[in-house]
Amino acid sequence: MKKLILALFFTIMMVYSASAQSTLALQEKCAEGAKKFFFEFKGQYRSDSNLWPDYTSHYNKKLDRCFIHIFVSTFKDGKEENLSQYLFDVFEAGQQSNTLAYGRFQKFPDRTKTPVCKVGDKICHSEAEFEALIKPYMEE
Repeated sequence: MKKLILALFFTIMMVYSASAQSTLALQEKCAEGAKKFFFEFKGQYRSDSNLWPDYTSHYNKKLDRCFIHIFVSTFKDGKEENLSQYLFDVFEAGQQSNTLAYGRFQKFPDRTKTPVCKVGDKICHSEAEFEALIKPYMEE
């Protein structure tokens, strides 16, 4: 009985170790893919522009997908202001010529216009709502 328990323990440890190594490799692949995706995305902005794109990436183990959260800011009156944010699946979007975002938030300089805010099929009404809706993609 003792040998059976030890064999079971070592089998579980080997499977867990292989899973952890696999997850680490996927995280590294995600980080590299996101970096490449971001620099292609950033190329849409002129280098002399006052727009400042930046990003974070995350491998979502539960969904087995690599996401990138891109935010584009500008400086107005010495303060940073987010203008738009996007959520993409790095590898799915990279394979499509007409890249569609999982989520998009966009403010307009004309404050009378309503911001565009959507994640999946959910409509949102503020930057805070957008960030709450993308949280499960970027944290699990």
